Amino acid sequence: MLFAICMTLSICIFAHNEQWLLHQCIGALDAAAAGQDYRAHILVNGSTDETYSVAKAFAAADRRITAHFLPVADKANAWNDYVYRIAPDACAHIFIDGDVRPSAGAIHALSSALQHAPQAYGAAALPATGRSRRAWATRLISNHYLSGNLYALSQSVLSYIRARNICLPFGAKGEDGLISYLLLTDLIGGSDDSHRDRVVIADGATFEYDSLALNWRDVKILHRRLLRYSERHLQKIILYHLLKQHGVAAMPDNIYEIYSSENIRQLRPRLDPVNFWYDRVMLKRVRRQNLGALKSY
Repeated sequence: MLFAICMTLSICIFAHNEQWLLHQCIGALDAAAAGQDYRAHILVNGSTDETYSVAKAFAAADRRITAHFLPVADKANAWNDYVYRIAPDACAHIFIDGDVRPSAGAIHALSSALQHAPQAYGAAALPATGRSRRAWATRLISNHYLSGNLYALSQSVLSYIRARNICLPFGAKGEDGLISYLLLTDLIGGSDDSHRDRVVIADGATFEYDSLALNWRDVKILHRRLLRYSERHLQKIILYHLLKQHGVAAMPDNIYEIYSSENIRQLRPRLDPVNFWYDRVMLKRVRRQNLGALKSY
């Protein structure tokens, strides 16, 4: 019923050290919304460059945009902040990473997908660029997963999440996978993730991004990214086991609560050449850190 009376979208943009790319994301919003009214919230989380200054400049130039600064560089924490503090009532809530560009009509397509599938909690967009885009899109479609780069949630599911006091754990990597799991289990956790009607793939909703180049800056970015992917993998093994056994009641406030000695003993590096090395590095760091003190990457 909300769509019959509401015409405004709420857009949440996550930005961490994106002073050079944020303008591309913001510049693509009008074409992506395809005439639909929106309000955009830029959540600058823990940036050490000029991202917040750039965000404030956009806000000063466009009344539809608001810039928010969060001192901690943590996307899961920023997601919680938007859902519980910032999010207004809206037709749909669009989540975008500040380093991607929603394609023309993509935001409108996401909101339309939710409008035409009232049983759905979320709508997924697909990658339009990147060397692995076809394999990536295939995984999203076959598993009914959301990509954290660009997706939408309905107003109703945000209300359900708040009513049930569901928060993403501070420090969790791969929040899109965790949100997908929650939607597919109808927000209760457990082992039944068969509620595929809760996530729809939005026809015509795609996003673009710049691939990494062969230079020193991008090599360092790739190194940090692979460390995050490894940490995400290790977290997923433990966290999803807990959630499948005990439901959302087992969701920790801080992800590092799951790093008990018993849980860590169960972890093993993956055997492929790249992941094996990064998993070993991250396992050593997990083991030598005190509870809750794992360094962010």
